Amino acid sequence: MNKLEIQDPKVASKIIAANSESEKRKAELGLLGKFFGSGDNVRLYIVGTIALIILLIALVYTLTPDKYRSADFGLKEMWSLVVLPVESTIIGYLIGSWSKDSGN
Repeated sequence: MNKLEIQDPKVASKIIAANSESEKRKAELGLLGKFFGSGDNVRLYIVGTIALIILLIALVYTLTPDKYRSADFGLKEMWSLVVLPVESTIIGYLIGSWSKDSGN
């Protein structure tokens, strides 16, 4: 363990307080907080991550050869029943949250 010797007690107490605050903040954030952070844009990061994951899954499914795809769940169903409704809902949520935040 590293030891830091500081002669001034005021500086030492400020360093200890800063380290304590940092550890407390890490404990409050948790796993998702460490990944997404905190603040006003957390909603944007989470919704954007969900949108990207859905688009990535849809892209992989689209590029999968026909013999490996489900016969009951084709590309038309995937895009029209899953991807487009979810993505348009996400866009609507983002626009609504921005207009609510700006007060319009």
